[in-house]
Amino acid sequence: MTVTNRNQIDSFVGDDGAVIRELASPHNSLLSRHSLAEIRHPPGTASREHRHTEAEEVYYVLEGQGCVCVDGEIHDIGPGDVVVIVPGQRHKVCQEGDGDLVMLVTCVPAYSVEEVAF
Repeated sequence: MTVTNRNQIDSFVGDDGAVIRELASPHNSLLSRHSLAEIRHPPGTASREHRHTEAEEVYYVLEGQGCVCVDGEIHDIGPGDVVVIVPGQRHKVCQEGDGDLVMLVTCVPAYSVEEVAF
C-alpha cells in the first residue's frame, strides 16, 4: 500500500493545453494494470480526438463545465457526471464556461501512449 498526496505529484501540460497530474500508475506506484490521473482543461482548451486500442477509460467530472463527443455524439458534462469510454470509441473533451474543467480519469489497462490512436 502507498499513500500519496496529489500536491506531491508534479503536473505537466499536454499538447492540447490540459494540465495533467498522473496520480497513480505503473510509472509511479505499485499499480500494474490501471492508472488514475487528474486532468484539468483551462478555458478554451479541448483534447484532440482519439481512441484507445486497448484501454477502457472513465472520466469523473469534479469541477467545471464542458462537453464530450464520443463517436459523433455530443453530451454536456459537469460535476458528478461519469463518462464511460470503451476501446475503439473516438472521443474528445472540450472545456466550456468560465472555470477549468477538472476530471479524474482512469484507464484499464494503464494509460500508454503506444495504444492511443489519433
